Amino acid sequence: MKTIGIIGGMGPMATADLMQKIILDTDAREDQDHIPMLIDNNTAIPDRTAAILGQGPSPVPELLRSADRLTRAGADFLIMGCNTAHYFLPLMMPYLKIPVISMIDAAARFCQRQGYRKIGLLASAGTCHAGVYQRALQHAGIRIIQPDERQEIAVHDMIYHGVKAGCSAYDTTAVRRVLSEMEAAGAEAFLLGCTEIPVAVSMYHLEGRFIDATEVLAEEAIEAAGARSKKHLAAIRC
Repeated sequence: MKTIGIIGGMGPMATADLMQKIILDTDAREDQDHIPMLIDNNTAIPDRTAAILGQGPSPVPELLRSADRLTRAGADFLIMGCNTAHYFLPLMMPYLKIPVISMIDAAARFCQRQGYRKIGLLASAGTCHAGVYQRALQHAGIRIIQPDERQEIAVHDMIYHGVKAGCSAYDTTAVRRVLSEMEAAGAEAFLLGCTEIPVAVSMYHLEGRFIDATEVLAEEAIEAAGARSKKHLAAIRC
């Protein structure tokens, strides 16, 4: 069985969520059936959104340090528990010595298999502005419904002042309004394009048809590692 290397710390809760999904989705009856994983919880990686918006340093040097540590420790392939970080993946590729599974491409493939025509994107401001999901979904023939500026601010605030801040009492009224408005605009499902948003869905009991990109990545990583998966499709919460 192959060893998964997780570039983490973006943020720590999201990293734990990805690892937990891999463990829970693996068809295992004893410890030895589970997948070996190496996690570099590198909290020194600069904020990806700030870098994309020109308000902070590039995360690429620290991302590459994590990749190198995981490679030297014995990882066979890499995954990143941060959607926004995938914007920098093309800059990392020339320096990587082992394969990497892209969460963005995996999510787009899943949406295409499910036959979706219009997908609502819930993501950080960095991911929205980076255009990584827009390009991947367009390539898959899927129309994306992207939050407007007001909606984007509401989702971004929940990520940073809710989940990342560990605020269990965060007021999600504005985000619930966003979900209703995007559904009215034709969104057949919502792609959770930020690793903290699946955590938010659970933490704040949000309702809707959600496609968890972290879950999709976990499923592909399980299969790439050579283990058996309990599910061949990512969970859609209704």
